[in-house]
Amino acid sequence: MSVTEEPVPPPPITPGVARALSPLVRRIACAGSGDEPGLNTYLIGIDEIVIIDPGPQDASHLDVLCGCGGDRIRWIVLTDTAEAYSAGAQQLKERTGAELVAPAGFDGADDVLGDGYKIDATEFRITAVAIDDGSDGRFSFVLEQERTLLAGDHVNESGAPVGLPEKVKSYRIRSIAPGHGQYIENASTVL
Repeated sequence: MSVTEEPVPPPPITPGVARALSPLVRRIACAGSGDEPGLNTYLIGIDEIVIIDPGPQDASHLDVLCGCGGDRIRWIVLTDTAEAYSAGAQQLKERTGAELVAPAGFDGADDVLGDGYKIDATEFRITAVAIDDGSDGRFSFVLEQERTLLAGDHVNESGAPVGLPEKVKSYRIRSIAPGHGQYIENASTVL
């Protein structure tokens, strides 16, 4: 007689606490409202770090990001230019000296983010994938070495795609790191 094991639920998301999701991806959630965590900020890499969605201009959240990445933070990128995703970007840039890569017209950007923009770090490459044509400042990113989609809120908490372009499928995505909620280990159930 075989015993069917129930899947183990992921640990709760605790704002301000770094959680390793894979060898190259860590998540730190911003404080949210009530008992719910806020936006997920991702740190990609070990020797060189990309911060994806630094979040609001919240000193304690930025302190945690700097504490986890320090002088290894080389780039800051955004899945969306709305304030909830990007308000802390300029202050994080000032504190770390990182290059801010953002859509055209974003105040304080060092380089313009566009569809297909690549960041080649020592241990990984991420590629920007524009939502629609990118003119509205909305992007997702593919961490090529792990085939992870850093989706921002272009995948909702239940995992349903929200405006993701068809070209994401060409990367054969294995996992999804959403803007809110839990890491999705099996992307095939979503994409």
